[in-house]
Amino acid sequence: SGGCGLQCRPIFSCMELSSSPIPWTIVGNSSLAVCNTTFSRWQRDTLLYANGVTGLSSALCCVVAVSLPIALRLYKHSIYRLSMYQVLGSFLQSFSMGLALMLLNYNGKEMYYRVSCKLTAFLVQYSLLVKLLFTSWLTFHLFFYVVFFRNFQRLEWLYVSTSTLLPLLVVWIPFIHDSYGVSISCHIRSWNDGCASSDYVTGIVEQFVLYYGPAIVSLIVNIIAVVVMVAIMVRRVYASKHGEKEPLIDERNQKVEALKQILPLLSYPIIYFVLLLFPLLDRIYMAASSSRNNYAFAMAHVVIHPIMGLFAGLALILHICILQWRQKKSADTVSRSNCTVSDISPFTSGAATYFSV
Repeated sequence: SGGCGLQCRPIFSCMELSSSPIPWTIVGNSSLAVCNTTFSRWQRDTLLYANGVTGLSSALCCVVAVSLPIALRLYKHSIYRLSMYQVLGSFLQSFSMGLALMLLNYNGKEMYYRVSCKLTAFLVQYSLLVKLLFTSWLTFHLFFYVVFFRNFQRLEWLYVSTSTLLPLLVVWIPFIHDSYGVSISCHIRSWNDGCASSDYVTGIVEQFVLYYGPAIVSLIVNIIAVVVMVAIMVRRVYASKHGEKEPLIDERNQKVEALKQILPLLSYPIIYFVLLLFPLLDRIYMAASSSRNNYAFAMAHVVIHPIMGLFAGLALILHICILQWRQKKSADTVSRSNCTVSDISPFTSGAATYFSV
């Protein structure tokens, strides 16, 4: 049996012994407990179906959502472009995870499957970092706008370039140790030779260094930033409604209206970091527990991680509907007061100081 062990033969490392597509091949009368895994064939197939179907469905929702501002030519406004970056990052993440369906017929004998899984794992890791960076940049942008009324629209090129190029500096690292491979789905392996009883320490370290560690730091920072922003926005809206005095009342009202315009943008980091908690808990559990497989945690992980695309797509659609409704309402108000729409439109140059995000 060579390096396959006496009790558990992971087909991904010992394909010459079995052509079965089942992720674990159990020898003799041994039970699944020997490999320290409680995943049956049905459970593993269910995880792969859930991961793949959820990912591809969410990716489709992202395509529909991004098509809407393109069709309405709203991409000319930065407030919509910031939203579109979120959805495009979510699309890449959901689509790459949806490719897990190919593991249902995995055959390690064929080079196609081995190479495809490694490339898929590479794409998954890249998409995770892209989404993390896009969301962190958005929180940074909103924080300075809400707290200091500083508009960093001119740095949009920096948001895009760093979010798409910086991940390329690190996603190749797992290739050095051959860490990309099968670990429920295609990602950085956390098990040695596919057997859950043997940790692949290098893979576990790479998972936390290359994604989950930065994600935890970003989660903490973003939670603090969002709480501060929400508190300030509530305070300013309250001040405007109760007539608190400021030197420039018109300026204050413009600022409050601007905050209302960008409020939907806060939904993206909130949704992302709330959903990120579940994959983080699963990975922390796997790293800290001697029981490597918890089916409930694993199911939450494979469903919630790709479903971020669905929520991001729906958030963009609602964002467009809300802002378009507000514009139409403002236009009707202006029409009744014999003004022009351009006088109050949040996207005209005259209002750019406070409304353009």
